[in-house]
Amino acid sequence: MTGICPTYVIVLVALFGFGIGYNRLVGKLEHQGHDRGYMGFIVALGCTVTLLGAGVIVGWEPVAWIMMCFAASGIPMIVGSVRRHVRARARARREVLEANDRIVRRGGQWRNDGERSSGGTGGSGR
Repeated sequence: MTGICPTYVIVLVALFGFGIGYNRLVGKLEHQGHDRGYMGFIVALGCTVTLLGAGVIVGWEPVAWIMMCFAASGIPMIVGSVRRHVRARARARREVLEANDRIVRRGGQWRNDGERSSGGTGGSGR
């Protein structure tokens, strides 16, 4: 029985450390809301780092083919994720503007530019 190559152990320990650190980073991004619309990129970066570690162990030619396989299946997912996010943000912005317009039409206190309007029934009534 042959021993385990020290390089393999180093790669695995380094990838484990990367996983711990990357999990913390992603947790912070999620907490701050910065992951929305970008999760595909976050996953792709994690996969790429793992494949780089695998390249040290199994060689670069097989890893290059595996990376191309991931790219072939992952790029449509990333593009779709970004498109869904952009559409959702545009829809949310449109909804806010429409709600604001309804308030203004009813004689509300606020205009689109955030300034107080001269009309309306808001305030203390004095």
